[in-house]
Amino acid sequence: MRLDDDLRYFETQEFKKILARYEAAREAGSSIYMDADELTDVAEYYTMVLNNDDLANEAIELAIHLHPDAVDPLIFQARQLMLNGKTEAAKMACDQIPDQQHREVLFLRAELMVRDGKNEEAVNYLLDCSDGIMEDRDYFLFDSAYIFIDYHDYVSAHLLASELEKMAPKWFKTWELLADIYLGESNNEQALVNIEKMLDKDPFYIDAWNWRSEAYCGLSDYTKAFESTDFALAVDPQNERALELKAWVLMRQENFEGAHLLYIQLRKMNPESEIHCIYDSYCLFDMGKIDESLRLIERAEMLAEGMSPEQPAIFEHHAHILSELSRVDEALHYIDLAEQAARSDQAKPEDQQQDFDYYRARIYADNGETELALKQIEIIAGKNNENVETVVFQGALIFFEAGDYRVSLELMKQLMRHSNDDALKSQCYPYLAACNHETGNSEECLENIRLAIENNSPEMKETLGYLFAEGVQPAEYYDYYYYKISGHWKEID
Repeated sequence: MRLDDDLRYFETQEFKKILARYEAAREAGSSIYMDADELTDVAEYYTMVLNNDDLANEAIELAIHLHPDAVDPLIFQARQLMLNGKTEAAKMACDQIPDQQHREVLFLRAELMVRDGKNEEAVNYLLDCSDGIMEDRDYFLFDSAYIFIDYHDYVSAHLLASELEKMAPKWFKTWELLADIYLGESNNEQALVNIEKMLDKDPFYIDAWNWRSEAYCGLSDYTKAFESTDFALAVDPQNERALELKAWVLMRQENFEGAHLLYIQLRKMNPESEIHCIYDSYCLFDMGKIDESLRLIERAEMLAEGMSPEQPAIFEHHAHILSELSRVDEALHYIDLAEQAARSDQAKPEDQQQDFDYYRARIYADNGETELALKQIEIIAGKNNENVETVVFQGALIFFEAGDYRVSLELMKQLMRHSNDDALKSQCYPYLAACNHETGNSEECLENIRLAIENNSPEMKETLGYLFAEGVQPAEYYDYYYYKISGHWKEID
């Protein structure tokens, strides 16, 4: 079962009655008889929602005492061992469960293989198991795929989804699974194909509207992304995910005040969410409210307790704020913490792949420590993890964003002299133009604007738009800049 499904179950009246009955008996110190699956649900609630393993273990021990041969409590115990890094103990606990053909036992065994890095073996094991299933094989394949989605292994998940698609091509959950996988792979176009099928079948399905918004965000179509959040909120005005996405779209559109108002609402709805705190901190930072931004990131850090999926981002943003306050040593310390968090097994793949020396270079550049910043760029280049030209370009951007246009210009010029990469040169032209403008070389600025237009350079508006009145299009930049520096329009030859 997907995590979202579990969390939704905990909000139902059915579960709330189970929890109330259990907690009333526990508080009164009286004995109670409950089914094994009910007590397991209580234990899962304590673990997943309250993050309290002591309460969870108390509930599960009662379940095993009352129902020693029940599978659910034994699976819960084995999974807890696995999640706590005790893999061998988890395998032994799994082997001792009486019903070895129980689906959850099969899933647990496959997940243990994934934990050992044996993903291909786990896929084949689940496919072999599915061949012997006569009833609800479609659900088995669906749930199997989510084992791999949870570990960001979309290739393996896709293998199981393809098997499900052969069996049930028009099943709603097939479209749902494929949409989830394609979103994970950043294949937003294919995700939308399946999302639209879902919405044609059920136009009130909020998750699909939210996924539609995510897909359009991935395509940078913020108009349709915003439209999707409005549809979701029309169904449920208090839907937390839809409000999150709406705030995110406003941030991408640089409407930080509008996003901030939504994050205030979200923080009231879910005051224990470090995610709402960090994103609101971003908004406040971009609004220039640095002290408020710092207070919120400190709260995010406190709520996260070092275990947030966004832990590297929390530390990195804390460093960014401290750097803005010229607290360089503290900022560098937080980059160290961010790097440690990104190297943990729980970190997202994209965090694990980051080179945090770029952040160190940025801190030095932002605080006028040019030589130290350049040293960090040299360190990155020396690792040979990236093409040297790419590293130099990223270094030039760091100095550009720090307002050190002379150093940025020199790095860009080095690239232009030595690079044979036309695409990289095309990226450089707008920055070369801006750097030349800022350093007083208007003729060179004009020439690079011309080259940027001729080469269809990306990010022209983002980089050079500040030089022109609103409404002037990138294709017109040359003519308008010519007029700006000469006082008259260029004559047509």
